[in-house]
Amino acid sequence: MTEFKFLDYDGKSLFTNCLVYQNEKKVQIHLLPVIHIGNTPYYSELQNYIQDRICLFEKLNLITSDVDLKKSVSSLDDYLELSAQGIEEFWDQYKKLLKNFYKKFLTGDIKLLWTMVKKEFKNVNDESRTIYDNCVKSCFGIQNLCPIQLYLCKIMNLDHQMIAIDYLNDIPQRTNWIHTDLDLAKITENVNLNDLMEEILIDPSPEILEVTLQQIRFVLLNILVMRRFKKSPEASKRRELLADDLIQGLTQEFKEVIKNTPDYLIDNRNSLVEDKILNLIRDHEEIVVFYGLAHMRALEGFLLKQGFNLISKQSFEAFKIED
Repeated sequence: MTEFKFLDYDGKSLFTNCLVYQNEKKVQIHLLPVIHIGNTPYYSELQNYIQDRICLFEKLNLITSDVDLKKSVSSLDDYLELSAQGIEEFWDQYKKLLKNFYKKFLTGDIKLLWTMVKKEFKNVNDESRTIYDNCVKSCFGIQNLCPIQLYLCKIMNLDHQMIAIDYLNDIPQRTNWIHTDLDLAKITENVNLNDLMEEILIDPSPEILEVTLQQIRFVLLNILVMRRFKKSPEASKRRELLADDLIQGLTQEFKEVIKNTPDYLIDNRNSLVEDKILNLIRDHEEIVVFYGLAHMRALEGFLLKQGFNLISKQSFEAFKIED
């Protein structure tokens, strides 16, 4: 079996591993990683593991949340239908500014990357083309990762975390589940979003421009991944490709993955989790951190510095290569 601390792959199935850490006061922290694409029973097993333990969970709340589970989304088709109007309205309002921004501010490496993406969509007219067009119309916003992932779910016959787990009706009723993630909608609730968009597109500060370009590059890379998976001939081959990509991305290529990921998606969110852990361990003996795999390396390092040591491990089958 090829082993990575939070991930195992034996060629037949991909597993995520929950690692439990304990300090000298017998406080236990369960690092429960999750991948966003898996079999439906996988997400049920993760929820069952949490039980009534305090659970810090991720759910990035975006500025633009026209879909974002305010309505029930059960498929890629649902998402594309529900998001269509908002994307077209955004494009109609900012089309000229977006085109000028792309022309004026995109760096040479991003232009080259975009050229590669455009070649992938020559003579392509399927849902992946719709997703790509929507990315262009929405300044390659990070919300576009959701339809990209839903597309991958569809072509691999797998489920998505945000559909398999009811974040709309069920999770808010669970008092032991504590939302511990960036809430960009709340952060910007007193900001004029039209003024903000015009600032980003017309005269961005160096800091804002850096974040925006990093985000565009990140989404373009994910679009290329989407097309690469589509070219694989069958669902089992795509699942095998996903397993290999996850293993590579979290081991040999981890530094490159982090380099191409906007800081706010990893570092800023990790800091929120770390601060919450420090507050909660004063009054709670067990805490589960239910977060994406890419966060676990840094969170483990934080726990070790706080005097925690690994005491146990439990594996969960995310998906089989063959149905």
